[in-house]
Amino acid sequence: MKSTKNSLMQLELSEKIRRNSASRAIIYMVVLMAFCLVLAGSVDALRAGQAKRVAIFDFDKRAVNPDPLARHIEDRLRERLANIEVSHYSGLGDEPRSVKLLQTIEASGYDLVITRTSDALIIAQHTLFKTPTLYTNVNNPMLLGFRTLGPPGGNISGASYYIPIEKHLRVYKGILPDLQKPGFIFDKHNKSSNVEVPETREACAALGLAFYMEFVDDREQLPAAAKALIERGADAIIAASSDTIYDNIHTFLEDTNRSGVPVFSFYKMGVPDGAVAALSSDYFRMADELLLAMAIDVLENKVSPGSLPAAFLEKNELFVNRAQAQRFGLTIPPELGQAHDVVYIDQLSKEP
Repeated sequence: MKSTKNSLMQLELSEKIRRNSASRAIIYMVVLMAFCLVLAGSVDALRAGQAKRVAIFDFDKRAVNPDPLARHIEDRLRERLANIEVSHYSGLGDEPRSVKLLQTIEASGYDLVITRTSDALIIAQHTLFKTPTLYTNVNNPMLLGFRTLGPPGGNISGASYYIPIEKHLRVYKGILPDLQKPGFIFDKHNKSSNVEVPETREACAALGLAFYMEFVDDREQLPAAAKALIERGADAIIAASSDTIYDNIHTFLEDTNRSGVPVFSFYKMGVPDGAVAALSSDYFRMADELLLAMAIDVLENKVSPGSLPAAFLEKNELFVNRAQAQRFGLTIPPELGQAHDVVYIDQLSKEP
């Protein structure tokens, strides 16, 4: 009996020890889990306290760097995000320099890179493979290496100023109903020509228009190019998307005015220089209405740019040179005025 009683007491003691050990293990586990949660919260808080780092990269060499648009993008980001660092980089129009800069940016751990212009995007596609990247001020993304205007996958998407050239031509024909033989001037050295020439040819074919074109190397060749197109029977001259062309329409405007041939432009800056009209996307509106929302998604919501479709403005601006329109007896049809925000320019920027 005594042996049995001792055995029972030992079993009871062992059970108490086992239960106490299990209780202590549970307590240890609860404490450990609590510690992990506190640690994770501390890490999240630390990360939340870190500034979001954004690099804005511009390929072009501009009179002021960063220029007003780059500053505008920075200001809008600062308005929406309390803790942000923004750095500006310029390729100064030099491709090797741009490649090195973007490689440095890729290695620097930025939270977001914003590239400006088609040239900047082309280089970024070959140098930025990990860093979330949004483009702006670019032509048709599908002609710049993207296979879809929907979510492209990868780490790059953005906002495009692209307006289909067929839409441009329909506007010109709405203003100049007899348009049949448009003559286009392209810049041989501007990468946009690689995009615009084939699309322009296809758009003319779709609308039943002739397709006349001339290439120029520099502004000095513009008068000869315009004269050649007029001699071939062009009933309008159209300046392509190059500042070499649209900023220097005044150099051949006297000849086109004398010949009764109006000038149109793919970009709005051609209008104060003598083009009758241009359909355009406003770069600042693109930043406000498109780019900013995408940037917030990437920075705050950790959305991958590859899951975002390319963004475009729904309503474009139609810039009209009032004096040039009156010279040729042209008016803006009501349907064009309803479809676009019409902006009248009342004087030439330069005298022809």
